[in-house]
Amino acid sequence: MKAMTTEELWHKLKRAGDQEARKALALHYLYLVKGIARRIKSNLPNTVLLEDLEGYGVIGLLEAIDRFDPNRGINFEAFALARIRGAILDYLRSVDIASRTIRARLRRIEQVYRDLGMQLGREATESEAAKALGISTEELREDLAKMGGLVVLSFEELLRARLDERSGGAEQLPDPSAADPLEQIEREELHQALMRSIGELSEREKLVLGLYYYERLTLAEIGAVLNVTESRASQILAEAILHLRSKLARRGFVERVASQRPRSGVKNRAVGRI
Repeated sequence: MKAMTTEELWHKLKRAGDQEARKALALHYLYLVKGIARRIKSNLPNTVLLEDLEGYGVIGLLEAIDRFDPNRGINFEAFALARIRGAILDYLRSVDIASRTIRARLRRIEQVYRDLGMQLGREATESEAAKALGISTEELREDLAKMGGLVVLSFEELLRARLDERSGGAEQLPDPSAADPLEQIEREELHQALMRSIGELSEREKLVLGLYYYERLTLAEIGAVLNVTESRASQILAEAILHLRSKLARRGFVERVASQRPRSGVKNRAVGRI
């Protein structure tokens, strides 16, 4: 029997509610879950299991399949990636992978980079940030290498919260099919601010962000491209995001954080802030 195309599967699911078609689509797009989970895992402690990340990623994938409208002309992969990643991030927030001490140290580092950026009108150097923190440059590098994953997750949570302000936190991630023009304007403004801010980063920082977010490489793979250790790749990525966050803050974005609500799959869990 000839296998059905994805178009035929979408038709069966959306027109007839065929659950076998839903299952087939989930299996077809499972590679998206595995890819995102693997990359996020490379940023996290060994106590976080890849299988758990994949499990919650599947929840996001199924939600994307249920909500997707193939008649809108939107790319499903892009639509699903946001929801898969969001489901995994919500899980990580719910289990609170960082201790109170580490979270406080991370917030202090983020605040120093942001405040120095405001004061200087440019991004702080490692030595300037270390001096403001009262630690050595080497200690700052060690912190960034160890907390690189938390820096990434914290920044992505801020972006999601910034977008959710328009809808009161009702949606976990920007929905490409949303019809509200105010939400679309908000997303476009943030997108433009992101693009301008990324364009102002150093070439190495732009490369690392591109490898991580667009090429979807793990930290180990990024380290191989740059000919540095995985730890050094984590540090470079963390500092790139801190610089990006500082630039966005100077443009009036991301520093106003809306309250978050757990999504389906993580209901009734205590939600901690990364």
